[in-house]
Amino acid sequence: MNQVPIMLGIDVGTTSVKVLAADIEGKNICAEDASYSLHQPQDGYREQDPREILEAVHRTVKAVLEQLNEPIAGVSFSTAMHSLLAVDKDGNSITPMLTWADTRSQAYAEELRSSSLGDVIYQKGGAPIHAMLPLCKIAWLRDHQPNIFKQAYKFLSFKEWLLYQWLGEYVVDYSMATATGLFNQKTLGWNEDALAFARIDSEQLSKPVPTTYVLQGLNKKVAEATGLPADIPIVMGASDGCLANLYASGLNPREATLSLGTSGAIRLISRNTTPDKEMRIFNYLLTEDHHVLGGPTNNGGIILNWLHENLYQGKCSYEEVLTKAAHVEPGTDRLVCLPYFHGERAPFWNERIQGGYFGVDPDHKVDYFARAALEGVIYNMYSIGQGLEDAAGSFDAIWADGGVTRSDFMVQLIADIFSKPVYVAESHHGVAEGAIMLGSYALGLVDSLEDVVKNTKKEKEFIPNLALQEVYQDQYARFREWGKVVNQKTTKS
Repeated sequence: MNQVPIMLGIDVGTTSVKVLAADIEGKNICAEDASYSLHQPQDGYREQDPREILEAVHRTVKAVLEQLNEPIAGVSFSTAMHSLLAVDKDGNSITPMLTWADTRSQAYAEELRSSSLGDVIYQKGGAPIHAMLPLCKIAWLRDHQPNIFKQAYKFLSFKEWLLYQWLGEYVVDYSMATATGLFNQKTLGWNEDALAFARIDSEQLSKPVPTTYVLQGLNKKVAEATGLPADIPIVMGASDGCLANLYASGLNPREATLSLGTSGAIRLISRNTTPDKEMRIFNYLLTEDHHVLGGPTNNGGIILNWLHENLYQGKCSYEEVLTKAAHVEPGTDRLVCLPYFHGERAPFWNERIQGGYFGVDPDHKVDYFARAALEGVIYNMYSIGQGLEDAAGSFDAIWADGGVTRSDFMVQLIADIFSKPVYVAESHHGVAEGAIMLGSYALGLVDSLEDVVKNTKKEKEFIPNLALQEVYQDQYARFREWGKVVNQKTTKS
């Protein structure tokens, strides 16, 4: 009997790396993870040491391989988007890695958003203009660290830098490239307008390649550090958001994926190549034929953390916070919370927007404020979902993943506010499994991407309570009106 090929999926997230070994039929064999530091040297800065992350990847890959008694067919990558580091001619980093959450370049994003050039860049590339974009970060480096800017041989994401350390080649997949603000989806190359704004040339960026591009020739030191064979095929893979969708909903355009961890996003796979006229949502590539449309929020589970630390002063567990909020009536007696405590990406793309409570009265106790904040997180996701449906068409159901969705209360809240069924998958390694699916196709282990997309098993299914629809729609209308007011007051003119 022929053995089913085994792949490694490596998911390099913002604060941890997860490595999964699974066969191409979807059977998980073993997994390991490791965390690393996120530094905030001053307000607006969110930096990491790329060496620390690289070592965590090596350590975790080795830990997984030590548990396997069988050879692997290949490795496929997923990484978080929008990271940036500058390197010298030898590939050594000369800056920390600026993460997606780094907003020091917000003035450049505001300049672009208010210009016709910003619209052109969005229309060609699909990434809404925001300080998260490497495009804006490069412009900031140019003006604030000119010596570093002049020394820079290449500007890279973490995945590009890792692959150079492993294989000595500067390449970037189309999925990650579309998230930079520097890419042109129509030509599958770098956008000259964006390059001119950043004042760099295409030679300072990696070569764009398909997400199915395969590299080989692992260097000896990496092979020793990881336990990987030197001739193992390495598949580029894609971004974490795109691969989360591939795992959960496959290529089904009628099922969205909603991720809710520290931050969050809602996404839909589509063949639609037309960017949103209002720049509410992103349009990234999974493959040349499949786009992932959606919008991210800065304010997901981080709001639960704020409630725990500030409203309840750490005197009860996170689970108790959720339980207390669940006991408050839906709609929280018209108390509205705009959960924009860390600026916001979709739907406003406004780094300056601030959160707050509205409609407060003397009868509102602490638990009301907790529920209003958690409802606010989902109302904001719902507003992104509306923009997504405008651009890509309506969807019938939602797959939910991320740490916050382990709470039945939060998942039921999603179902009730969206008025759609919500599914939670059995596996908590969806992004790594998506990488394995794409990698299996890239290596020819399956005939087509459709063949490798399996029916993801549901652990739970949540049906919306239609009796609450009017309550939530009324409260959402108040949420939306207050959001418009605050956005207008904090948008730089």
